[in-house]
Amino acid sequence: MNGHDELRMMLGGYALGHLTPAEEDRVRAHLDGCAECRAELAEIQPVADRLGLVDPAAHADRPLPAPDLGDRISRAVADEIEREGRDDLATARDRRRRVARWGAVAAAAVLVAALAGGVVGRATVPQAAPVPTEPIAVEVEDGGVTVESAALVAHTWGVELRLVGEGFADGETFRAAFRTTGGDLVPAGEFRGVGDASMSCFLQSSVLREDVTEVVVTDDDGALVLASTLADG
Repeated sequence: MNGHDELRMMLGGYALGHLTPAEEDRVRAHLDGCAECRAELAEIQPVADRLGLVDPAAHADRPLPAPDLGDRISRAVADEIEREGRDDLATARDRRRRVARWGAVAAAAVLVAALAGGVVGRATVPQAAPVPTEPIAVEVEDGGVTVESAALVAHTWGVELRLVGEGFADGETFRAAFRTTGGDLVPAGEFRGVGDASMSCFLQSSVLREDVTEVVVTDDDGALVLASTLADG
């Protein structure tokens, strides 16, 4: 990361007053000569300013994030990246700037909602355009696991498994993988079980959808938990 990008990533902390004096001096000096970062700060600052209207003493209970907050943010970011991947005119620097701004604004918005509303779930998340999904049938080998839905999303950069279910052993690590037409098993990430609570996972790999013939999820011991054999890879 170059100096400009590093300072741009600090804009959210600068707007919220979370930087050290030395860091504030670096950002302030950079802003004097960078119109791009001044414009970006102008977008972030109004959200941060709302914090000044909040009285923390008025909220006795510590707010907890909505259970699906992380999933909704992950989906919004994934969809944003997907849309930008189809934009031949967007440069790599433009993409990094937009994602960085997304992160800073989202973090500030969530914090404002937590303090002002008492419930993080009230934060307003921009609604991304829906992407086409391919529902898949899943065979469950673990009797304690229930799958509510499973689907694939074919991206330009790879394939994504969207899995919603419950009964994954609390605290145990589960691993997803895609089997390719060549017989290789390509990792697609891992997640930690939460017991009887419903959970949503978004697992991704760089292998393309047309090269995938099977989806598998295994437990800590490597035992098969669920699988889906695809009709056409």
